[in-house]
Amino acid sequence: MIKNIKMPALLTMLAIILLCPVVVADNDYMTGSRGEGIGFSYSALAEEPTGAFYNPAGPAFIKGWQAQFQFQRPTEYGLSVINESPYGGLVGANYYHEKLGNIVLNAHQFGSFTDPTSLTTVSSVNLSYARLINEQWAAGAGFKYMFETNFGDRSVYDFDMGLTWRPITKVSLAVVGENLLKSELTPEIVGYPQHLARKFRLAGAYHTPMENVSGSFLAGWQMEQAGEIETNNASLFNVGTEWWLNTQGTASFGLRGGYTLGKSTVYSSEEDYARWSAGLSVNFNMHGRDFRIDYAVRSYPYESTENLTADHYVSFCYGWGGVPDYYSEQKDETYDLTKYKKEQTWNTPAVVEQVSGPKSAVLPKSPGQTDRALTPDFGKLNLVLDAAQLASGGNPSIVFYLRPDGFLQINSWKLYIFAAKLKNWQDDAVDNFALHVIEGKGVTPLNVVWNGKLADGNYVKQGKYYFVVIGQGNTGERYMSDWCKFKVE
Repeated sequence: MIKNIKMPALLTMLAIILLCPVVVADNDYMTGSRGEGIGFSYSALAEEPTGAFYNPAGPAFIKGWQAQFQFQRPTEYGLSVINESPYGGLVGANYYHEKLGNIVLNAHQFGSFTDPTSLTTVSSVNLSYARLINEQWAAGAGFKYMFETNFGDRSVYDFDMGLTWRPITKVSLAVVGENLLKSELTPEIVGYPQHLARKFRLAGAYHTPMENVSGSFLAGWQMEQAGEIETNNASLFNVGTEWWLNTQGTASFGLRGGYTLGKSTVYSSEEDYARWSAGLSVNFNMHGRDFRIDYAVRSYPYESTENLTADHYVSFCYGWGGVPDYYSEQKDETYDLTKYKKEQTWNTPAVVEQVSGPKSAVLPKSPGQTDRALTPDFGKLNLVLDAAQLASGGNPSIVFYLRPDGFLQINSWKLYIFAAKLKNWQDDAVDNFALHVIEGKGVTPLNVVWNGKLADGNYVKQGKYYFVVIGQGNTGERYMSDWCKFKVE
């Protein structure tokens, strides 16, 4: 009697292993090239479309659109008793809106080129939403739908949530819940139920920004709730690092590595888990847009009879922010104008360049504004700003992109270029403090070009700079855009 009870269960488990070696309950194949070069502690960063798999809040730090394409070549080890040609393909995109936040869509498929195949083809669609709560906090949620298209038709919905905290320049912290519903797939293959593994992650990163080089050290802990006969709580630990070289150059290079160890649940038993990861990247700054190529390799995590069994990833990312900017985005230098006297600090006034209309020294003041208004009230000027260098060397030219994000009710504007952000705004000082000023009548044009010349006739030096746009309405009301940082190389 005991043998009769155990034998069907044994045959069932064997059928699952042979027919469905890649089961949805362990869906760590839905990952990205950059993240897999580190490990799951990448959840503390995750600022790209595939980052939503690690942490749905991570894409909230993307300040522009991104498109991503990825191909994965998994190891053939342990997949089947016959030769297989497994693959993984992914298309991801991020849409950013200053007021609405980030919407991320990822579509993924895992299967085999072999026909016939013993692998279950698994497809998924992941829709995520991420938003900055304030300058330090970001939250996100992801909805996923996964379905199988051979060896039976099964599908499942589930839900992820994430929270990221970046309190100071050098720290990133994240907490993530994945597959929170622990949804069950309808058992149509061998009559054995399966559930998505519920995972909880804590991850942190410490950043070390340097001149033209940036590095991060990461660590994370993950608890996995899985198992069908009984639920196991298995823990994994991951450490990793990522370094970017020549961050201010046209071509930048990334290196990363990581190691994960602990226990993982395979069906209903805990197995020793040990995996190393490595990766590299090259990023090309293409006049305000970035094109990045990522490669990653990760080892087989369980005991095997073969050496160098590994998965390989390659991805292509195009759009905003190919080289991560979290190293310095909260480190912007600021000048407090109230601490300096005009005659001691600003000796050479900036060139005021007119795009159209008559020249004026400063924008007219708002009603009731005094001559030394330190912090005048500004409305929000809804512009999406960017800048790109058109020429390099001793005579750089910079184009400023001023894309309207809504209706602009202004009839004049000024674009100020500074060597650092201003802590406050002092009307009788900013024109002399600015490196260059460009002004015009009507609404802002879509782009403005500056030849890079300063008031003394020399060209602007290499380094980081900032610009901001001030607009004025018909009745004297004034508006200020966000600050935008750009580089001169």
